[in-house]
Amino acid sequence: MTDAGHKGRVQTRPSQARKVRGPFARGFRQRNPLVLLAAAVLGGLFLLLVQSAALHGDFTVVPEAHFIRIPNDDFVHVSYTLAQLRRNPPKGPVVYIFGGSGAVEMFVSEKALAAAVAAAGGGQVQVISLAAHQQTLAQTLAIIDYMPPGKGVLLVGLAPNRFTSSPSQDIGLLSARQILLRSPLIDKLAPKLYHQGLPFGGVIPGIFDYLGSYMRQRAATGPFWGVGVPYAYHYYPPGKKGASDAAKLRTIKQVLATDKRRYAAHADYNFAMLERIVKLGRERGYKVVFYHEPLDTAIGGPTWAGVLTDYQARAQALAGRYGVPYLHPQAASGVTNTEFADLYHLLESGRLKWQGELARLLAPITRSVTAAPAAGVPTASPSPAAT
Repeated sequence: MTDAGHKGRVQTRPSQARKVRGPFARGFRQRNPLVLLAAAVLGGLFLLLVQSAALHGDFTVVPEAHFIRIPNDDFVHVSYTLAQLRRNPPKGPVVYIFGGSGAVEMFVSEKALAAAVAAAGGGQVQVISLAAHQQTLAQTLAIIDYMPPGKGVLLVGLAPNRFTSSPSQDIGLLSARQILLRSPLIDKLAPKLYHQGLPFGGVIPGIFDYLGSYMRQRAATGPFWGVGVPYAYHYYPPGKKGASDAAKLRTIKQVLATDKRRYAAHADYNFAMLERIVKLGRERGYKVVFYHEPLDTAIGGPTWAGVLTDYQARAQALAGRYGVPYLHPQAASGVTNTEFADLYHLLESGRLKWQGELARLLAPITRSVTAAPAAGVPTASPSPAAT
């Protein structure tokens, strides 16, 4: 290669680059109102397409692992599972599990719990967990509203922290800032519950929040953006140790004080959500069942500073009014304090015990559901969440 040839390329490349960049750069300096309007319309159409693709579950063509931010990314897992359910509704009876992270840790796996139900005489059912870390009752309501209709059981977990969430924590449901869905029922209730209407951007703010969180989390802890991270179904996998009793005792005083204060402030709001869950679930053709989530009462006390006894009495009264079964697996499960990793989460041996007792209590309920005639399957359309 000659120097002359080299010099020729050096002289011509900037000129060629300017020819290419010139019109493109001038586009950004454009002040013509019609051009700006066209750009705004195109941008808006693009965002509407993104929203539609998200709410219709089109993103499930990409494996879930590529959306996960951290291994225990419950909210992404629930969003992805919901999208799959809407695209391919289950054919047979399903037991859907709702609750907080205590519910996530109370059974070995969905297949293992389904097998335990069948072994207890409950028939063949599919188990799908839609539980998530700190899931509120309003989130549970929104998820049920977004689900396709079907045949099965809605297993709704109850625990002290399920009755301590405030309306301000649930406002994010209107813009999908917690779970990627659009609940027509929550939208309708928003002015009364949250004193605000629907956000102008639909679920776009939630999508942008997720993208920002994804970029930050992957940059901080890895792996690099786009690399798959398998979802971890347990916070405490086999072999992982829990906290000592001394550590539990150091935290319980603050936990009880906080739960007592927040329960007094927000119990009525959350019981209103629970009653709406019952009504909506029945309207959609499901059998609604309450259950008591794992709770280390050996450390927290049998009344949990009065919160446990109060909400259980109110929940039992609500269950009685609507004919809802209320299951209490803990008493007969044989789970001990040492099988709690902390105040709420079971270790492996505790999960095995709890799963067996839960399956035994569920069996007569699922047996009645699986034996119901085919005519009992609802034919109503899913909630128009994507409209």
